[in-house]
Amino acid sequence: MDPIEQKKVLMKVGPGNPMHDTMRRYWLPICLVSDVAEPDGDPHRVTVLGQDYVVFRDTEGRLGLLDELCTHRSASLCLGRNEQGGLRCLYHGWKFAVDGAIVDAPNVKDPRFKERVRQPSYSIREAGSIVWGYFGPPELEPPMPNHTFFDVPEENRVVEIVASSANYTRLVEGLIDTTHTGVLHQDALKQLREGKGPAPVFGTTQRKVTTGVIAKDLAPTIEVQETDFGFRYAAISSFEENGQLKRQARITSLVHPTTVYIQPDNIVQITLPVDDNRSLFFMVFWSEARQIGVGTARQEVLEYYGIDETGMNKWGLGREYHDLPDRPNRSNNWLQDREAMRRGESFTGMQRFIPEDWGVNQSMGPVDLYPIEHLVPADLAIARYRRQLVDNTKRVAQGEDPLGLSPKDSPKPANIMLDEGQDWRSHFAASQQMG
Repeated sequence: MDPIEQKKVLMKVGPGNPMHDTMRRYWLPICLVSDVAEPDGDPHRVTVLGQDYVVFRDTEGRLGLLDELCTHRSASLCLGRNEQGGLRCLYHGWKFAVDGAIVDAPNVKDPRFKERVRQPSYSIREAGSIVWGYFGPPELEPPMPNHTFFDVPEENRVVEIVASSANYTRLVEGLIDTTHTGVLHQDALKQLREGKGPAPVFGTTQRKVTTGVIAKDLAPTIEVQETDFGFRYAAISSFEENGQLKRQARITSLVHPTTVYIQPDNIVQITLPVDDNRSLFFMVFWSEARQIGVGTARQEVLEYYGIDETGMNKWGLGREYHDLPDRPNRSNNWLQDREAMRRGESFTGMQRFIPEDWGVNQSMGPVDLYPIEHLVPADLAIARYRRQLVDNTKRVAQGEDPLGLSPKDSPKPANIMLDEGQDWRSHFAASQQMG
């Protein structure tokens, strides 16, 4: 496939496009449970794959996911009254249950009418502090994802959403691009080597080893192993320590369509394609042993990754702040501080980690720009992701299932030291069996 045509297939997610039909076959994260926590609370708008929906929790605590526009005359149900077991449209008073059934239609006398007409509704679940929606054919609904963080207590995990004015591919490809970390995020890596950052979550020793190697070898060898969930890839770095040559494999897993498990352990990042030029990024951190979701441990995680109040507000990562004109954008060069760069205080002139990624991702421009790219061996995982996505669209078009709907393999990431001549695949498999 021509590179430009490939990018169009990959990046166009609105109705009528192959990627729209493919993404609808998966359970997708759509908002936080906290967005719709209260029964009879305010209805919440979500945009997924270029279409608008409303999420609400009824009087009995059940979640509903409906088309936003009322099936009667297309008024927004996000303006509606959520009360007494349903969501009532303000325009003519039609009221819908969580499954889209009409429970009241004041301007319709025919009692059988409510049996013939429904508001389009979709499957919805809550797990891991996240609300998930399925928008594909009901008869093809797959099992829910089974992420490890679902099983820990709420106080043992941190889940945040950040907004980005970039196509979903920019975000996912950044996550599976190991080599940018040692360049773009070198200020944060320096902090980690100095023992600063969220040690209560990941462990100081492991972080120092991992980040030290990333900084030493900016051109690791990339090797990809395809799996039933997508693929795992190893960034194999060679470095000298105490006069000895050593090799380290940093293993990252990509779970279709947009979930990435990365090192350090216990981080999952999931990208929701909102439309062609906008995405929501679900960041999940968890610990089986520690309550990182509360108190100082939570704040430490948020601050280190740049998603605390400063990151959400000043740097425009929060959904409520992202589109304000004085937040980072192309017109103000993403608030880059050139003076701090000249003083040697910052490599990028931006807040560390996520604000840096967001500035770079959004600088790539809107989806209708398809510049020629020159991929190198370090981009092997990105090339494989693109190929698998295109293959998924072909499978769906032929009536088959896309990759990763009900995987049995484990996407757990890892960071392992390799002996001379040792293959990371066999070492990883053995470590998983022992674990």
